[in-house]
Amino acid sequence: MALFTRNTDDNSHASQKRWLQQPVANAVFDGAQFIERYAVLRWDTDRGGIAFVHSMVDGNAAPKSVTSALRRHHGARLADTYACVVVAQTSIQVSQPWVPDLQAYDVDGGDQPYYTTWAELAALLGQPAPYWFHALRDRDAIAAWRPGTPPAVVPAHDIATPVTALTELAADEPDGSPAAELCWYLAREVRHRGHASTTRYIAELRKNAADGGDGAHLVLGAVPAPLLRPEPEEPTEMVRRAGWLSITERRDVLAHRVAAFAQRWDGGRDWHTGAVVSVRPDACATAREWAKRLVPAAADQPPTVLEKVLLDNGREADSHVLLHDPVASVPVLQRAPDTGPTDLSTYTLQRLPTRSPLAALVLSAGICWIRTEDQTLWLAPERDGWGIGYGYSGNGCLALARLVDVLLDDISAPAVRPNDPAAPRALFELLRDAPDTATYTRAQLLAARAG
Repeated sequence: MALFTRNTDDNSHASQKRWLQQPVANAVFDGAQFIERYAVLRWDTDRGGIAFVHSMVDGNAAPKSVTSALRRHHGARLADTYACVVVAQTSIQVSQPWVPDLQAYDVDGGDQPYYTTWAELAALLGQPAPYWFHALRDRDAIAAWRPGTPPAVVPAHDIATPVTALTELAADEPDGSPAAELCWYLAREVRHRGHASTTRYIAELRKNAADGGDGAHLVLGAVPAPLLRPEPEEPTEMVRRAGWLSITERRDVLAHRVAAFAQRWDGGRDWHTGAVVSVRPDACATAREWAKRLVPAAADQPPTVLEKVLLDNGREADSHVLLHDPVASVPVLQRAPDTGPTDLSTYTLQRLPTRSPLAALVLSAGICWIRTEDQTLWLAPERDGWGIGYGYSGNGCLALARLVDVLLDDISAPAVRPNDPAAPRALFELLRDAPDTATYTRAQLLAARAG
């Protein structure tokens, strides 16, 4: 759960008295309601209703965004239903670490959100307001809360990365399935991390309350359920990669949900694919050679996980065409021809699935290609977020030099990682000074490496 500090200048413009700073009478709790992505607890007062809100999809929410959602739901009746919107945040108070921030917005005449305190809110409500930590925002627990009830006991999890899809997929897998082992591990790891962080936050919050801080003016809506299993042991890299290979080839909705989890969790670190690259066949002969081997993707089936990620990342995807690279076994997305030059988006691989040694490095139109001795053409392996490049003194060129250095010895070596050893200086200088289009044979690369 990420914690952020607030900007203390947000109150500097507030010359008029805020709604929360004026007294009310007869504040009465009126239950909970779920509107779009928000849990809304309502108190009714003699001056109007108070919406006390927690986001159900992430730790923080902008008061204006919450108010817009309430306006879509209530329409013209919003001002009759709520006079003030108060949003509980994951971010912490600057002056009192471990005490969650509160931001408020006055519905009628409000210009900017403003910060308030739990003490100020409790004085207005006549009772402490409840807070659900990020990992404990359980819909049923929030719906059942009433003033004076003890905290619900909730299995801790990260609401931004729900684990339901992981457990459902694992439950249907056969014994010994790498996909099942991977999914069970991830689900349990999320639980353990959520439990550990929330337990620490609650302990610090209670210490603040005992010392008379602002944390004394809130109550916990939930506490984490005890963990009944030891901390999970991460599967080996081979198992993780085999599991993701199986999942990313699937076409069902459950696999898509598990893949979405991976994108949020670690960006798909252990997928066999790496970065998404854009190739223009009209830019060079090498790109045209690669494009000629592409075949139409299956049109009578839902997209695979990898196809769906490409489609989701494509603009105006309805007008695009899915293709398939039968050599690399990855999808390719072709932009509609009437929108400009043909632009093909596809994935690099993190490892080349071949035993044929590197024969040449081909640099053309900004793309790095590997040609193996069997004359197969590959996009150079590349990790997402750790790009490769040439013709300049920068990290991309350093990464390419490292990659070439290892591929000369092992064609199936993984794509470069940030902490990999540097390549020989002469190899880097060769690629740094490379023109826009160049081909370096294996002999030339070995000679440069020898320096």
